[in-house]
Amino acid sequence: MNQKNILSGEELSILCEQIALILRGGLPMHDGVEALCEGYKSTRYAEPFAKLNEQVLMTGSLHEGLKAAGIFPKYMLEMTLIGEKTGELDNVMEGLSKYYANEARNQRSIRSAIFYPLLLIVMMAALIGVLIAQVLPIFDDVFASFSGSSSAGWMNLAMNAGKVVLIIAGVVLFLFLAMLVVLKLDRSQTVKQWLIKIFPPIRKLNQKLNATRFASSLGMMMRSGYPLDQSLEMMKGLFDDKEMQDKMSKCYDAVSEGADFAETVEKLAIFEPLHNRMIHMGSKAGQTDHVMGTLADLYSEDLDNQINRLVSIIEPTLVALMSLIIGAILLAVMLPLLSVMGSI
Repeated sequence: MNQKNILSGEELSILCEQIALILRGGLPMHDGVEALCEGYKSTRYAEPFAKLNEQVLMTGSLHEGLKAAGIFPKYMLEMTLIGEKTGELDNVMEGLSKYYANEARNQRSIRSAIFYPLLLIVMMAALIGVLIAQVLPIFDDVFASFSGSSSAGWMNLAMNAGKVVLIIAGVVLFLFLAMLVVLKLDRSQTVKQWLIKIFPPIRKLNQKLNATRFASSLGMMMRSGYPLDQSLEMMKGLFDDKEMQDKMSKCYDAVSEGADFAETVEKLAIFEPLHNRMIHMGSKAGQTDHVMGTLADLYSEDLDNQINRLVSIIEPTLVALMSLIIGAILLAVMLPLLSVMGSI
């Protein structure tokens, strides 16, 4: 399956919601899917959805249709198969719709946290570039015509300061673009794991994201009627983070051997202490699926808030830095101008 052809989180959320409506409306699966596929005939997904429709008509299985289409993530395929086996496909689709909506929101928040500061850096570099390439030479010529010599001290200071800032901005942008390319090509996720380890803000965001996915997925599986141990086994391939993969394996092994789920999760530190107490109470009351759904919502909201806090710190810091640099360059222009005006 080509990762580039997989539908986006928003598209997957809407599609799952539509399938849930079809199932709850009492329409036969093949009729509902055929009507659904009609809406994709004029899009770039026309061929995959044609395969989906054809396979559902032949087999009557939504899972087989999604698998034949080749544009749906593995997790969705596995959950669809679970829904068909347990007879809870409508609930599974509704849960998947919410899951992918949360995933899409988290991805948007992360992208904004990364790209908005970079946009400010680009704007700062462009403005300083205009100042040192167009504005400062004009003032230098003006000062030279008045005083007979260039105001070399202040003007050179301004030019050099601007060039240093441009070099720093260029290095930051180059490193960022290079990192994007490396992350794209790094199948083993080694670079990603290195970044998570050395940058505490990224590490905290990653922990929140993993907790959100864990709670959302487990809660959805258990509501669909799947046993806890089998749910944990299927969730092993859900995480790209190697540390989280190890935790999932340990959690599954411990629960399979009869260990208490709440105590195992607490030992692995997947959730915060307060939320571990919620899991203990939910486990005793037989409401683990409900607690997981609640935690998924809490962590998703907390993730958004943490990203917004990070952006709220970075943005004014960059604006203040940009103001100081531009102010210093303009001051280097104004001081010689005041000197010239005083000599007239």
